[in-house]
Amino acid sequence: MKKAFIAAASMMGIIAVRMILSVTFGEQTAEVFTRVSGSFLFFYCCFHSAENRQNAKKALHRFK
Repeated sequence: MKKAFIAAASMMGIIAVRMILSVTFGEQTAEVFTRVSGSFLFFYCCFHSAENRQNAKKALHRFK
């Protein structure tokens, strides 16, 4: 549950930065930033959860 809150807070931060970028540099720059950072966050969460699953599996086999 903690990781879900961190992901939600990260998305809120991305949205806040997008709003600042759209006012400062323009909507196109903000859109590129949002797409890149959203994709990075998605793949980071996917790879991190897979890594945690592997570590849990190794720990389970260690105690058997």
